[in-house]
Amino acid sequence: MLNGSDPQRNCAAKRRLNTVRLLVLLLLPGLSPQVTAQNPLPPRGAERSPDCLPRASRATIHCDPIEVVVHTEKEVTFSLEIPSLKTVHCAAITEIEYTQRDTIVSVEGRIVNTDCAASKGEYRLTVRIRDENRELKTLEFLESWQRQDDQPVQFKDDYPIGENADVVSVRPSQLACACTETPTE
Repeated sequence: MLNGSDPQRNCAAKRRLNTVRLLVLLLLPGLSPQVTAQNPLPPRGAERSPDCLPRASRATIHCDPIEVVVHTEKEVTFSLEIPSLKTVHCAAITEIEYTQRDTIVSVEGRIVNTDCAASKGEYRLTVRIRDENRELKTLEFLESWQRQDDQPVQFKDDYPIGENADVVSVRPSQLACACTETPTE
């Protein structure tokens, strides 16, 4: 038994314990056929020599089998196939051309999406104009789009800008895109 107040005695006890463990491990292969990795010692009811006492005293050493637990480790390698995630959102690109025709602006363009075939979304068309008082104003038009195949979406529309106004710029913004399942028949 280890004693916390006597370091020399503890060290000697540890050495004896390690020596016993080493001897048991060295003797394991030579033991009877009943000895296995799961059961390294014969059962408790094993025969003892006639002079063996069941328990030890100060004067004698007990001869009960000493139980030793042997732990082993083995590295296991395996692989998992994780199915690819379906794209929920996509990254579409918008290209536009515009021309002013008196009180309207004509906008033509296309939406290109290479992430998925069937897709839909919406975008905001922002038209900046300078009115007759030379003040800048912003007009916004919300548009939506949808496609069933992988071809670009073409669009063309006219938007009112009011009387005596000049178009400064037309830009698509807040382009939203989501992949959709194609209908199966």
